[in-house]
Amino acid sequence: MEKQSVDLVLNTFFAFSCAGKQTPTRARYLRVALQLRRYLEAEGARILCAEDQALLALERSLEPEAAFARLFGAHELAYALSGFLEPEWLLPDLQDRRTQVALTPRLIQWLCNSCLLDPGRDRPAIRSARAAAAEARKGPARKGPARKGFAEEGPGPPGPALGDNPGG
Repeated sequence: MEKQSVDLVLNTFFAFSCAGKQTPTRARYLRVALQLRRYLEAEGARILCAEDQALLALERSLEPEAAFARLFGAHELAYALSGFLEPEWLLPDLQDRRTQVALTPRLIQWLCNSCLLDPGRDRPAIRSARAAAAEARKGPARKGPARKGFAEEGPGPPGPALGDNPGG
């Protein structure tokens, strides 16, 4: 496996993902890419060992912008991805948020298909990112006590119950 920086990995993934897409879709993909970069710079250090955290701090003291993306590669990106789908990092616009949730497991799969991850060694990161995407797909109303008031009041008139077949 070849070591590539997070910066190169993300540039390549989003270039391939945007190819042939309509302008609104490309715009959403690029908003997700920007949010992912913000997240990695703000929170990426959480998944690093103490030695790598010290290296990141040193790099930031020299050149703060995009330090995580310059220093680390696909392995660290994969381990950080599940946090990108935590509620505080989800994009506010519904379509952007859906795109963010959909692109995260696609990014993990692309890393595997591109031989940038070792499915054996990186299995915990792969599973964690996929599980985070599955959880995020459930939506904020099912995320525990912080959203309890919204769930109790409901967003509008009741629809069919889970499992009901409204089509007949």
